[in-house]
Amino acid sequence: MINFLLAYITLTLFGMVLLGIYGVATRSNLIKKIIMLNVMGDAINMLFILIGYRLVFPVFPPIYERHITFEEFLSRAVDPVPQALVLTAIVIGMAMNILLATYAIQFYRLHGTVDARDMAELMRGEGE
Repeated sequence: MINFLLAYITLTLFGMVLLGIYGVATRSNLIKKIIMLNVMGDAINMLFILIGYRLVFPVFPPIYERHITFEEFLSRAVDPVPQALVLTAIVIGMAMNILLATYAIQFYRLHGTVDARDMAELMRGEGE
């Protein structure tokens, strides 16, 4: 049952990554592209968390305590590296979202559109 649930969660997260890639590649609206990048980033973060999880009970936090043996701690403690990577990715993703939203708002203020095709035409026209 647990293996089926983990397989289902993993396939769902891979589907969300593929959905994000599809949305970024096919949508021309910049806001929709930013949303799809968020969906893709969150799914990848969840995959990292899933990689660091242990399927034993009880799961210990990665802090050693003296009342358990070191071997038991190593077999039951979750991996702290994916947790640290996910925290870093969340902070970087937030900064990226703010930067992309700022660019989209500023482009809308200057040109009155958030369509990527119109943006490409405007950039080609201003370069000549």
